[in-house]
Amino acid sequence: MKIFLIGYRCTGKTTVGRMLARRLGSEFMDTDQYICKDAGMTIQQIVELSGWGKFRELEKKALFSIQNCMDDMVVATGGGTVLDPDNRSFINEYGKCIWLDADPETIAQRMASDPATRDSRPNLKENSSISDEILTILSQRRSLYKKTADIKISVKDYSPEQVVTMIIRRLE
Repeated sequence: MKIFLIGYRCTGKTTVGRMLARRLGSEFMDTDQYICKDAGMTIQQIVELSGWGKFRELEKKALFSIQNCMDDMVVATGGGTVLDPDNRSFINEYGKCIWLDADPETIAQRMASDPATRDSRPNLKENSSISDEILTILSQRRSLYKKTADIKISVKDYSPEQVVTMIIRRLE
């Protein structure tokens, strides 16, 4: 089975995904890491050189690269993967989708303490504060996360280990 993790930045998709894959004995893929390795650049560099449109193309390519993979796999997607209707259809056709959800305050705290966010993830909205960006982008994406997800897990008050256990229980 393929399990896709969706949600906003810093909701734990990569951390939880690695742990979940380990517990299930599955392969793990992080689409952002796949893109960066394949392009030989950070997301920040890709966006600065070619724009968000190019990044979204690479994101789709990364996601669709697993289409013929027969292995069980946990896939941590980028926060904006759900923006593309083809990506949403692919996720729903090829596996189970778990939405890792957090409130804006939790996301802001995690972003502030995550060096990957500071160093390699570009702002999604120019000239806005982190809090404003989170509120704006979440309001645009929540309905897409909800529409795509089979299971929603609130991560606010839970450790990654607890989230993994909740996912496994919900999948059973």
